[in-house]
Amino acid sequence: MKGWIAIGNIGVVQIERVVAVAPVESAPMKRLLAALPLEKIVVLTGGRRRRSVLVLDSGHVVVTALSVAEVEAALRKACEVLKTSQVSLER
Repeated sequence: MKGWIAIGNIGVVQIERVVAVAPVESAPMKRLLAALPLEKIVVLTGGRRRRSVLVLDSGHVVVTALSVAEVEAALRKACEVLKTSQVSLER
């Protein structure tokens, strides 16, 4: 069963594809963003300040205006919803 997390009101990301979440201002993320071709960078900030980067298993990165803590909370909530829905489907 696939789960999705909302990135503000801008878009959604499939939770199974998220490999890492980090602050956009960290040195490794700055180097990663500088090294990636533009086709691999998805910007979902809605014009707001960049705060976190989601690294996906496809090699794409998603730049968001959400903090790392907000992304983590959204991932946890989505995982809990998935677990609950899987339990109810098994009954």
